[in-house]
Amino acid sequence: MQDSYVDDAIPLSFTEKNDLLSMGNTVLGQPMLAIDDQAAIEDFLQNELSTVRLKQFYSLLFLASNRNNISPLHQLVKGRKICITERPDLHLTWYYDRIFVKPIPKCLSSSTFCQQYLTKPGKRDGGGDSIRAEATGFLRTYARLIRHESDLDVAKDLRLTPKTTTWDQWCRFIEQFCHLQDKHVAVRYHYGEIRLTRLNFWYSLCRGRSYFQAHHNYATIFSRFGPPYLFVFGAVTVVLTALQTGLATYPELGLYHTLSVPMVPFTLILTMIGLGFFPILFIFFQFRDLFLFIFCYR
Repeated sequence: MQDSYVDDAIPLSFTEKNDLLSMGNTVLGQPMLAIDDQAAIEDFLQNELSTVRLKQFYSLLFLASNRNNISPLHQLVKGRKICITERPDLHLTWYYDRIFVKPIPKCLSSSTFCQQYLTKPGKRDGGGDSIRAEATGFLRTYARLIRHESDLDVAKDLRLTPKTTTWDQWCRFIEQFCHLQDKHVAVRYHYGEIRLTRLNFWYSLCRGRSYFQAHHNYATIFSRFGPPYLFVFGAVTVVLTALQTGLATYPELGLYHTLSVPMVPFTLILTMIGLGFFPILFIFFQFRDLFLFIFCYR
């Protein structure tokens, strides 16, 4: 599809004035990775930046996100807590009162490193996007996350950027990523913040499993069913009470009697389903975990 096309002919240049950190003999933040080991570095960058899972789901991402909806880092305005993640495919996904943000890899803070690995397409991930398209898309999100000096202060406090970064340094570093077009970045970055609840729902329908399991205990999962569960039974109770009042007040009016005939068995069936729902769901989770343990995790 046209929207998923990535143009590798992107004009980027890096000089020492763009540096946030200086390069040594090893990759910044990876002291066991030599700067001249190109194959290992490309593998590292692919693991660090690849969003192939979201590219595979690209045609349905509009159901979980909007284009360009990236809010600055002062997320407390929206009542959200910033959670650090090292998974690139969780970057800028949000779940109720928290949003996941991936720190900038230290190696991308060096002009020497970027000049070598971001000025050419390089290795491609499993979805066909180049390392450069992933990196430039990722850095473009930071052009929108850090728009003010106060955002940079938040980023430094959370160690999203190097502690020593000044506002002037940041502006010089991020300038060339601010106006990149969608055709220059990995397709995941055509969209901004992704609502994880919607992504999990649609991903489960298409792939048979959640995209990311935000909770790992049954009590938290079951608690999510409480409010709609109570709402349904509360509504049914109100309807039954209204019918009972109508029958008592107007016993000669056949309308209330006609409505009551299907409502009574419907209520009994709904109650039995409600009583059996949680035990059945719990048993389902137990068998699913047992199946995964036997056939996938052993």
